[in-house]
Amino acid sequence: MKSFDLKKAVSIIKNGGLVVYPTETCYGVGVLASNEAAVKKLLSYKKRPEGKAISIAVNSAEMAYKYVEINKEARAIYEKFLPGPVTVVSKSKGKVVKELEAEDGTLGVRFPDYKLALEFISKVGEPITATSANSSGKKTPYSISDIKKNVSKRQWDMIDYIIDVGELPRNPPSTVINTTKTDMQVLRRGEVFFKTKGVTSVINSEDEMIEKGSELIKKYKNLLAEKCIMVMFNADLGAGKTHFTKGMAKELGIKEIVKSPTYSLIKEYQYRIPGTENKTGNLIHIDAWRLENVDELDSLKIDEYLKSGNIIAVEWAGATEKYFDKIKSKKDLIALSIEIQHKSRNSRELTIYEAN
Repeated sequence: MKSFDLKKAVSIIKNGGLVVYPTETCYGVGVLASNEAAVKKLLSYKKRPEGKAISIAVNSAEMAYKYVEINKEARAIYEKFLPGPVTVVSKSKGKVVKELEAEDGTLGVRFPDYKLALEFISKVGEPITATSANSSGKKTPYSISDIKKNVSKRQWDMIDYIIDVGELPRNPPSTVINTTKTDMQVLRRGEVFFKTKGVTSVINSEDEMIEKGSELIKKYKNLLAEKCIMVMFNADLGAGKTHFTKGMAKELGIKEIVKSPTYSLIKEYQYRIPGTENKTGNLIHIDAWRLENVDELDSLKIDEYLKSGNIIAVEWAGATEKYFDKIKSKKDLIALSIEIQHKSRNSRELTIYEAN
């Protein structure tokens, strides 16, 4: 671990300085969220497009409550997922520099699951900005060298202090959830549009979600000897994507415990293809949040997975929509889209679409 002086970093940021600090997702860059001059410096450093909001980082839910209005949807996320890699968008109370807020008066809040970041914020005593330390649109920084390689000399010279802990794990960026909408809209994901009418049902428990995954495979498993099935998930954080996949695995006779592949990108589970003597296929579980860019799919040779007997389940599929659209036009496969939306804390609306 690199050496640093946390006391010095606190002093610098309190006096309007710009400090690079580590989080569980990447290196962030912070200034006091209440210091107008410091925020202007940050915006100049980031080269952020005008009008684009910047989140704040807090060390507790109690600190967050002082700066944003917490409705029941936001409270549920704080209780279930925080601290963690989630940015919660709520209505701002107007206690931070205006430029950090979105045009609709909302403000993103990060409560990082990283001990040093929390200690840093605690010693500062108030929120700091929570935005990645790269220049806007550049590579996500997992090391200080990542930052230096992708900023100009002018930008580099604007940094007043660096809390350097070495190379960080290559974790995905935080999920951004807008809790001012009744469906707790996930802002980072795209949409996958299918032309056919979907079949919708209301799910009230994890067991019901698992059963729906099992039912889907029951419907199509007799085709697996000749077809590949691709399942594209677009669903909010905690909506039940992994439980649906568990149901798929259960119906295929897979005994392994299915977990979200957030940090491994891809997980494979082998099974015997129904109607065959000993031919095997794979359930390939992909989490698109882990991708830095869609080109990574080419390097991972995803195309080679698309063969009869395999089932490709893609979480956060909006990020890979164009890539898989090209594949669908070239491959003989069954393409399905799964949309899951929150109806309430314990209830979900599940819609299954089959592509034309």
